[in-house]
Amino acid sequence: MEDLRIAAVCMRSDIGDVNGNLESMLGRIDALSRSGADMVLFPEMCLTGYSMASETRRLSFSSPEVRAVAESTESGQCVCFGFADEDRRIVQAVAEDGRIVGAYRKTHLGAMEAERMVPGDSLDVIRTSKAVVGIQMCWESHFPEITCSYALQGADLVLMPHASGLAGARRSDVWNRILPARAYDNSVFVACCNACGPNGAGTSFGGGAMILDPKGKVLAEDASGDECEMIADLESEKLRTIREGDGYRTMKDVHYLSKRRPELYRRF
Repeated sequence: MEDLRIAAVCMRSDIGDVNGNLESMLGRIDALSRSGADMVLFPEMCLTGYSMASETRRLSFSSPEVRAVAESTESGQCVCFGFADEDRRIVQAVAEDGRIVGAYRKTHLGAMEAERMVPGDSLDVIRTSKAVVGIQMCWESHFPEITCSYALQGADLVLMPHASGLAGARRSDVWNRILPARAYDNSVFVACCNACGPNGAGTSFGGGAMILDPKGKVLAEDASGDECEMIADLESEKLRTIREGDGYRTMKDVHYLSKRRPELYRRF
């Protein structure tokens, strides 16, 4: 991983207005690129809008709207964005250099999602020029094994796009309990953002964004619940100190994954 500046975007997406959502995304990508952001993270299903109560337009990787987001990265930035696909999967794609370089299909579906969508079946990291990333969507952030799987594959950064109705103090309480643990236990950076506001189909999302370092410390946070673009600088030296150090002498920078004894865990 190299040093990188990441932007976590909290935005409203309307069901049935893919073109409007796209226009909002492209404007933010352009502005954040000019602000020096190397990577931009958008919420879950931001392009199509998120709803399990009404029909959401489904896209493919060849859809003009998906291609437009990919082409917006030709100037060198990396963009992670979401949509519902034609196979009824919840997709989060990563684009760089004008093309899609990887995608994740949500593997752990919530109760309403399981009634309408199809789960993905792989937890593969995505290798970009800036970092090795894993993607873990919304309530999947409650599953520590997902983050660990990515870290064991060499992930530097785990991106956690949300479409959650949790808002205010309740959302902050949940994130402050689980997100630092995901970062600290696995020695990875974590970036999280949520959809916000009404989706035009009777659902409202709670907003919020948070970026953490590999020690579980918050680098940047927006708890307002409003639309925002939150930026933080991720320093690669923090990862190197943990991963290349001994970690036993002071216990200050332990790389816990390297001390695991998986032969004991596989029986469960």
